[in-house]
Amino acid sequence: MTISLFLAIVIVMGTLIVVTSIARLHRLQIHVAATTVPAPPKPYRDRRISHSAHGAVDARGVWALAAQPRCFEEVEKSTGSQAYVKAHLPPQARRISSGRTLVFGSCRITIDGGSIIVVRGDERITVPPPAELYQTASRLYLLARGAAGGPELRAYKVVPQS
Repeated sequence: MTISLFLAIVIVMGTLIVVTSIARLHRLQIHVAATTVPAPPKPYRDRRISHSAHGAVDARGVWALAAQPRCFEEVEKSTGSQAYVKAHLPPQARRISSGRTLVFGSCRITIDGGSIIVVRGDERITVPPPAELYQTASRLYLLARGAAGGPELRAYKVVPQS
């Protein structure tokens, strides 16, 4: 009697589990829709930047001083016509002549025949010609051809070295 009772309980419970599972599957609503899966980012290839085997950086761009946050902080940027950009240059700003080298902490700026070279450690970033550097008592001003090809004036505050 106990074996037949046990068998009856197993059959009833198994039937309930199967019926409940089937009922739940009918209520289960599955929606399949097309989605895009983000692809892993591809390595950035900027031809203006090259890395040597030792990790040195050699780049070209009007952003040369902005790339040195330990030495310079960009505070203003003007783009537009030559007259508009030159109007943002303070009258007391003095142009730094070619052949001069300025040192600000660990950064060295060399003005060389229309181009400006910024060096810090193994990083060397060149602002291509025509580029001019101006200086006031509290700011440096870089006048160069921007990424869009027009004139661009960037003002920088020198970061105090600790």
